[in-house]
Amino acid sequence: MSKNSLISIAGGLWGIIGVFLIYRGIGMYQLAVDEQNTTQMAVLYSVSIGIVAGFFKGLFVLSKSARKNKSRIQGLAAPVKIHHIFAKPFYGLIAGMMLLGVLLRNMNGYLGGYIVVAGIYCGVGIALIVGSRVYWKAEVVAPVEEVR
Repeated sequence: MSKNSLISIAGGLWGIIGVFLIYRGIGMYQLAVDEQNTTQMAVLYSVSIGIVAGFFKGLFVLSKSARKNKSRIQGLAAPVKIHHIFAKPFYGLIAGMMLLGVLLRNMNGYLGGYIVVAGIYCGVGIALIVGSRVYWKAEVVAPVEEVR
């Protein structure tokens, strides 16, 4: 497997997981309306806050993580394997985020209902999609000057 393939897979995973979280968030908005009698205005506010917060988190936080991971992959010695896609500590972070997602869904009543959890899910989904663009950008290499 090439390093470029690994970088593309990492970016694809971030994007796919981002879309999945947005999809789950939309389902929770429906639950908020159906089961918790949430108003359309509250949904609109939650969606807006989730999009804005997610965009900035993706732009300033997750993009930095993606750049570090992309640089780490580029610095790996060949041959690279699929499990090199993320650093070892990052797998623990992924597991922790999954556990946090389960806790948020199950404890939604204590947090303000599904509308809050849906906003968080959509915000994180947007952040992952925005952060994934780092993996897709071509590296800008400065031209080399000829020495005469």
